[in-house]
Amino acid sequence: MVRTRHSNHPVAGLWLVFFLNGAVLASWAPRIPEVKSDLGLSDAALGVALFGVAAGSVPALLGTGWLLRFTSARLLCVLSGALFAGFLPLIAAARGVLGLALVLVLLGAASGCLDVAMNTAGIEFQQRSPDRPSVISRLHGGYSLGVLFGAAGGALATGAGVGVFAHFTAVAGVLLVLLAVAAPALPHTPVVEPAQEVAPAVSPLRGIAAIPLAIAAIAVSGLLVEGMVTDWSALLVARDFAGGVSLGSTAVVAFSVAMFVSRSVGDALVVRFGRRAVLRWSAGAVAVALAVGLAQPSAVGAFAAVAFVGLALGPVFPLSMTAAADRVPHSVATAAAGVSAVGYLAYLAGPPLIGVVAEAVGLVPTVAAIGLAASLTTAVAARRLDRNPRRLAVAPTTKEDGDDVGTPA
Repeated sequence: MVRTRHSNHPVAGLWLVFFLNGAVLASWAPRIPEVKSDLGLSDAALGVALFGVAAGSVPALLGTGWLLRFTSARLLCVLSGALFAGFLPLIAAARGVLGLALVLVLLGAASGCLDVAMNTAGIEFQQRSPDRPSVISRLHGGYSLGVLFGAAGGALATGAGVGVFAHFTAVAGVLLVLLAVAAPALPHTPVVEPAQEVAPAVSPLRGIAAIPLAIAAIAVSGLLVEGMVTDWSALLVARDFAGGVSLGSTAVVAFSVAMFVSRSVGDALVVRFGRRAVLRWSAGAVAVALAVGLAQPSAVGAFAAVAFVGLALGPVFPLSMTAAADRVPHSVATAAAGVSAVGYLAYLAGPPLIGVVAEAVGLVPTVAAIGLAASLTTAVAARRLDRNPRRLAVAPTTKEDGDDVGTPA
C-alpha cells in the first residue's frame, strides 16, 4: 500500500494568516479606553468611531466574493493581510472622532477582505486535496489563538505603560514578518478564466440569498453566542456571580483558550463522527453548560460554564462555512462571503442588543435565553444540512446515514 505524503507548508501558511486576522483587532480592544481618553471622546463619539469597523467590513465582506472571480485568494490574503496589520499604528495617529472613524473603516475593510479571502483559500485547498485530513476547523483555531495573543499582549502593554503607537507598531511589525513567512507557502488558487466559467457572476446580495437558511442559521447562532460570551462573560462572572474583576477578566481568556482547543481538534471530530453529529453535540453541550452554570450560585461554576461553552462552540462557525461551500455550486468565494456577512452582522449587532435586553430583565436570564435559543436553532438546522447536498470531493467514510463524514470542517 502506497501512503500519500502531503506537504504541510500550505496549511502552516494559511494558519499564520488566520492568526494575523485574529490578532489585529484583538490588540486594539484593550487600548480603547486609553485612545478614548487621549482624544477626549465622549461615549457617544466613541460609539460613532467604533461603528467604522462595521462600516468598512460589511461592504468588503460582500464585495470580496465578487472580486475573487477575477483574482486569486492567495494574492488577496497577502495584500489585505499586509494592509490590515499595517493600518494598526494609524490608530495612534488619528485626530478626533472622524480621524479615528476613518482609520477603523480602513481596518474593517481590510479585515472583511482578508476574512473572505483566507476562508476561500482554505476551502479551495481542501477541495483540491480530497485525500488529506480536513484542516478548516484547525485554521479557525489559529484565528482564536491570534485573538488570545492580541488581547493578552494588549493587556500586558497597557499594564507596562507602553504607548499606543509603540505597541501597535511592534504588533504590526511582528505580524508583517509572519505574513512574509506565510506568503510563499500559501496555496496557489488559479483564477477561473472566462471560457472556463460554469456560472454567471453573482452579485454580493444574491450570494447571501444563495446560502440555505439552515446554514445561515447555524452561522448566526454560532457567532451570536461567541460575541455574547466574548463581550459579556467578564461582567457576568465578576458582577452577577460576585467573582471579582480578576476572575471575570480571566473568564474571557479561558473562553478563548477553549475555542482554540476545540477548533484544533474539530476536523478530527468531523471525520470521526460527521458534521451533523458534531453540530448537534455542540448545541447540546452549550445548552447544558449555560443551563447548569447559570442556575448555580458559584462564580467558579459560572467560570467553568464559560470555558465549557468555548469547548463546545469552537467548531460551529467553521462547519457553517464548509457547509455553505458544499451547497453553493457556483463559487466557494460567494459561499464564504455570504456566511461571513450574515455571521458577522450577528456578532456585531448581538452584544449591544443583549445589553438593551439585560437592562430590562437582567444579564443572567438574557444570556441564558439567547444561548438556549441559539443552541436549539443550531440543533434543528443541523438536521436539515444533508438533505440532497452537493458534497465536496473528499475521502468518504462510513458513518450514520445522511452524514457528510469526511467533509472538511
